[in-house]
Amino acid sequence: MSAEQIAFQVAFASVDSGDGGDCGERAERILRRERVLAAIRGFDGEATTVLLPITEQGNVVALDAEGRLRFDLSAVGLQTLFADAGLTLHLGYADHALDEVDAELEQEFGEVFEQLDEAPDDLIGLAVSERDDGTLFAPDPVHVAEFSRRGPWAARVTAQLLATPVDYLEDAGWSVYRYRTDRAHGAISGSSADRPIIEVNVPVQGDAWIEVDGSRGRTAMFWPNAERLTRPVLEIDQIGVSESAELYRRMLSEADGTRDELAELDLGDAIDADAVLRACLPEALGGIVGEPERLRAFVAAFGVPAALVDAGLNDAGLEDGGAARRFAPRGWMPVIGDVVMAGITETVPLTRRDRPVARWSRLLRKRPLLGAALSVGELSVGVALGRGRSRLGRGVGILLVIDALADLAILAIRLLRR
Repeated sequence: MSAEQIAFQVAFASVDSGDGGDCGERAERILRRERVLAAIRGFDGEATTVLLPITEQGNVVALDAEGRLRFDLSAVGLQTLFADAGLTLHLGYADHALDEVDAELEQEFGEVFEQLDEAPDDLIGLAVSERDDGTLFAPDPVHVAEFSRRGPWAARVTAQLLATPVDYLEDAGWSVYRYRTDRAHGAISGSSADRPIIEVNVPVQGDAWIEVDGSRGRTAMFWPNAERLTRPVLEIDQIGVSESAELYRRMLSEADGTRDELAELDLGDAIDADAVLRACLPEALGGIVGEPERLRAFVAAFGVPAALVDAGLNDAGLEDGGAARRFAPRGWMPVIGDVVMAGITETVPLTRRDRPVARWSRLLRKRPLLGAALSVGELSVGVALGRGRSRLGRGVGILLVIDALADLAILAIRLLRR
C-alpha cells in the first residue's frame, strides 16, 4: 500500500435518524458490517458522534476479511449505506468546502446581510431588550482550580481581578488556588519558576478542560473526559493483522491530540507523559475510569501531592484543618499594600523558599527587633552619605534613607497588625 493511502485524518461525524432518537446501535451495525476502523463516542440527545478515518482521496479506511487495510469504500458510499438504513451521516467540511458554502450564502443572502449590518443597534436588540432581565445571556460560572509553584501573592491579585474570593492552600512545594467565576480568566505568573501551572476548569454543564502553562510560555489545552466513553466498533484483539490492529489502536488513542499537546509543552521529566495519556485515553482502551478520577490522575501526573489534588478538586472546597486561606477582593490599593506587607516570603516561588534571601526575610519577620536595628543602621549610613561632598555618595545616601524609612514603616504596620 502506498504512503498516500495510509495517510488519513480522523473526522468527527454525526449520525441522526430524523426523529431525534438514539441511532447509535444501528450506526454501529453498519460500520461493523463494513469493518470500518471507526469508533462511537455517544449520543448527545440529538445525534450520535462517530469517529471515521478518511483519506485525502475521500476513502474510508476499513479492513478486508483477512484483516488487511482496504480503501475501496468512499465516504459518499458510506453515506449512501446509512441513507439506505434510514439514517443521515453528516461529515465535517474541509476548508475549501466551507469556502464554497460561504460563497453560496453570500450570493444568495448578501443583500440581507448588508441590510442587517446597516440596521440601528436599538432596532436589532428591541426584541431581546424587552425580555432580557440581565440573565438571558449570562454565562454559567466555572469552578477553577489552579495548581502551581506560586505563593499567595497571585491569589490576592486573582481575587481582585475577577471580583471573587480565592481560596489558597499549599503542600510540599505546590499550591492550589480555588475560585468560581463567570468571567474570562487566566493564570497569573511572576516568573518561570512558578510553572507549570495546571488550570482545571469544571463547568456546570459540559466536559471539564485543563489549560497547562509550561516552560517558555508554551500553553496547551486538554479535555480528559472528551473521549472517555469512546469505544471501538471492531474488537482490536480479534484483528488478524497486527499492523492493522496497531494502526486502529493508535488512531483511537491519538484522536484528541493529547500526545501533540504534550510535545508542545516540552516539560521533559517534569511530567509523567504516560499518566497524562491514560487520563485522556478512552475507558474502553484502558484509560482511567470515572470523570473526577481522570481529572485527578491528570493533575497528579505533574507531581502534585495527592492530598492537594483532592483538596483542590473536591466539591466541598478547601477544608484542611484551617490551613487554607481565603482572599477576597478589597480594592487595588489594599491588595498592593497586602503584597508589600507580606514581603518576599509570599512573592517568591515555593521552590525557592530555601534560598538565602527568602530565609533571611523569614528570619527578620520572626525577629522584628533585629530588622529594626538593621533599618536604623541603614538609615544612619544613608544620612552620613547624604552629607558628603560626592554627588554619587549623596545619591546613594538618599536611596538608603528612603529604603530604611520604608522598611521601618512596614515593620511598624506589621507590629500593629499582630
